[in-house]
Amino acid sequence: MDDNTIKHITEVIGFLNENADYAVLRNFEGLPDNNPSRDIDIIITRKSYKKMKCALVELIDRSGWKIITYLNSDRLISYVCATTTEEKTEIVQWDFFFDTSVWGVQLMSAEEFLAHKQFNGFLYYVGVECQFLDKILYNSAVGSKYPEKYSATREAAENTDIVKNKIKQIFGCNSVTECEKRRGKRLFFKALWNNIKRRPFGVLAGIGKFLYTFIGNYLRSRTGFSIGFTGPDGSGKTTVIDTILERIAPVFKTAHKYYHFRPALFGNLGEVAHSAGIKKEVDRNYSDPHRGGKTGKVSSFVRLCYYSIDYIIGYFVKVKSVTRITRIVVFDRYYTDIICDSRRSRIYLSPKFLYWWGKLFIPTLNYNILLTASSGTILARKRELDEEGIRTINAKIDYLADKKGYTKVLNESTPQVAVNEILSFVFNEQHKKNLKRLK
Repeated sequence: MDDNTIKHITEVIGFLNENADYAVLRNFEGLPDNNPSRDIDIIITRKSYKKMKCALVELIDRSGWKIITYLNSDRLISYVCATTTEEKTEIVQWDFFFDTSVWGVQLMSAEEFLAHKQFNGFLYYVGVECQFLDKILYNSAVGSKYPEKYSATREAAENTDIVKNKIKQIFGCNSVTECEKRRGKRLFFKALWNNIKRRPFGVLAGIGKFLYTFIGNYLRSRTGFSIGFTGPDGSGKTTVIDTILERIAPVFKTAHKYYHFRPALFGNLGEVAHSAGIKKEVDRNYSDPHRGGKTGKVSSFVRLCYYSIDYIIGYFVKVKSVTRITRIVVFDRYYTDIICDSRRSRIYLSPKFLYWWGKLFIPTLNYNILLTASSGTILARKRELDEEGIRTINAKIDYLADKKGYTKVLNESTPQVAVNEILSFVFNEQHKKNLKRLK
């Protein structure tokens, strides 16, 4: 980690030491100099979190770090903080857990964890028994296996009285081994019944909060974000996208989805027509995306309607399901490409008509990047288009650049310059949105 990241972690932990009743749950040994985990998991009481939330957000804002995703769920609050330069992007994810619970059913409260917290001179942390309980309780209730990478924690804690007593209380099992032999559904209902007996109003409130936040996060889809890239061949889209994904990999390596052109719930129109017997032959020379001849207005409109259905349904199936939590969806070309590159989509309709069609019917991504360069630069990189074709696409990009929701980026020098411009823009916009949500 670089000095800026070490400083960020040191400042946040120092703030928590002075202002919160908290403890780090796991992977704290190397902090602040080394953080091999993708996130920092913290257990904290709701009362303590609410008391220090505004001051914590102000601290992050003053430091120059950006809150690029913010999740508010029933059992945790998550901040993904980032900073970027032309050379690198640094990301730290802070997860604040209020308890260990499943679907609103509490398995272990923050107060129980914090009763066993310790201090190592830099931060507060929970003992090995609580580290083990957090994982084994949750995994057992959802029917998952305990992670093998935490086997040393298991060996040290499995047979302690704290673990045995908690397993007995929640699941009615005499040991972890007995617990793992039972089905997750049965263990969950054991935990539910235990909650009903001990805290009937609490479990109703917990399930209600789970449903409210789960449904709300899906409908609003504002926790993660989506970003699409459009531009002529040779503009450097592939390199820029690959570099961005590499930059955000520490947190988003497995927390992003990548699509090309559309969600692709339905097959290529030519393949579908061929399968239906409407078309005898299909040109499968996909290495030449501009191979098709010009289509008439009726054929173009049919194509537009077919792909629009895919964009509309696919957005709710493949995009919203991801962005409801702290994840990212990336499109190499989206509906914007239909407006800018008629030859590729073979939809030869007015750019103005296609723009307003998209405004009316096509779900929009959070960020639409129009990546391009001059004709000379593009021709020096790639000769898949002639100069006239590049000018035509760039003219349509210029038309869209003035519209709300589109951002034009010139990729004339190194990819790192364009990547930094894009990430800085997205991070700043996300930060502004999240600051409004956190007020």
